[in-house]
Amino acid sequence: MGFREVLDKGRSLYRTGITAIDEVVPEGFPRNCFGVIRGPGGGGKSVILNELAIRQMNAGKDIIYVCLEDTPISVLENMTALGLDYRMMLDHEQVHFVDCFSNQVLRRGNSYERTILVKNPTEPQEITDAIYEAVRRHEQSEIGGVFADSITELFFQSHPFKAVNALKAWRATFCKELNIPFWVTYHTGLQQFAAYDDMITYSSDIIIDTRHEPAFMRAGALIKQFRVTRVKGAPHNSIWITFEVGPTGIQRMSIDDIREIAKAITRYESDDHGE
Repeated sequence: MGFREVLDKGRSLYRTGITAIDEVVPEGFPRNCFGVIRGPGGGGKSVILNELAIRQMNAGKDIIYVCLEDTPISVLENMTALGLDYRMMLDHEQVHFVDCFSNQVLRRGNSYERTILVKNPTEPQEITDAIYEAVRRHEQSEIGGVFADSITELFFQSHPFKAVNALKAWRATFCKELNIPFWVTYHTGLQQFAAYDDMITYSSDIIIDTRHEPAFMRAGALIKQFRVTRVKGAPHNSIWITFEVGPTGIQRMSIDDIREIAKAITRYESDDHGE
């Protein structure tokens, strides 16, 4: 295939189906991109990742989910809490798990369907091979993405340089060669891995940052925010979006919602000082 033929087709973009994200990435994300959702603990990284996966399944796509810090059944329970119709997903065989966690279970009694167990997740190459095998079992055009939660666990279990090289290999193989979106979460603020934060940034095409809104946090309230910090090859608005997580997933909070929280904090502080 020549360059002209590829360029004449135009870049393949997709919308996430998450209104709060699609509003700030109006044309959608390029399919051949490696995305990192990063931030502190409790900031909503896994929720965003899981809803990205759910929305792809709702659109009729298959997904590959790499479990690095939880079991496949726990991941499905978390998705169900966000509104996933697990019966439809299972009936249509839309998810395939790469299980890098269950090897830690001392007496593992359950083996799950559509799951590849990685026996030695301290070797990133074994994880890569398992992901490739899972991809091979699906029609490439029907795969909505590969989702991994969390690569921080990969840094703990393996040498950090091996972990970074694995991310580069995933980006090159699955995103650039096979045109499959690949999303991972990464926990920031860990001193032992701080030196590798820039390497992860350098190796990523898309970055979504999460945080707790600073002013509210100083007042003792943890209000989640995200920002689409980088998207290579697509326009985006890098403003902080305040959101909450409900039974139907991520919802952008309105100015009125935020004002109500501020009023509640003010009333609480006034009552506290009055005692």
